[in-house]
Amino acid sequence: MDKIIQTILDHSFEYAKELLEDTGQCYPFGAFVDNAEIVHPFEFEIKDKKNIPNNESVIWSLRKFCETEMEEGRIIAYGITYEAGVQLNEGDDNIETIAIDIILKGGHSVPVYYFPYEIQEPEIVNFGEAFAVKREE
Repeated sequence: MDKIIQTILDHSFEYAKELLEDTGQCYPFGAFVDNAEIVHPFEFEIKDKKNIPNNESVIWSLRKFCETEMEEGRIIAYGITYEAGVQLNEGDDNIETIAIDIILKGGHSVPVYYFPYEIQEPEIVNFGEAFAVKREE
């Protein structure tokens, strides 16, 4: 399972980095691993440019799609990637991070991975040390 987790992390981090460098934002997206252990990217398709859904709606839709695919036996893991503000210490301001939330078939618990970043100038993104937070069971 470690190889699958690393594959999702590598793919998702690289794409998030590209989005931040190109646009200064990281709209939620996903990656799933099929039964042949091949990673596939996917995004929420916005059909009506006048009615762009909020991030929570996009994350919910991506997760729902993956849960259905997993229940039907077509995928073995997925990761949802999104921007998240994280407060590291009480009283501190939030830091900007890219969060990658990975779910494995069979309910194996995987921490949520966070990649802190700062945008220095357009197209220049500096990343801090990544960290993971164990899920509450």
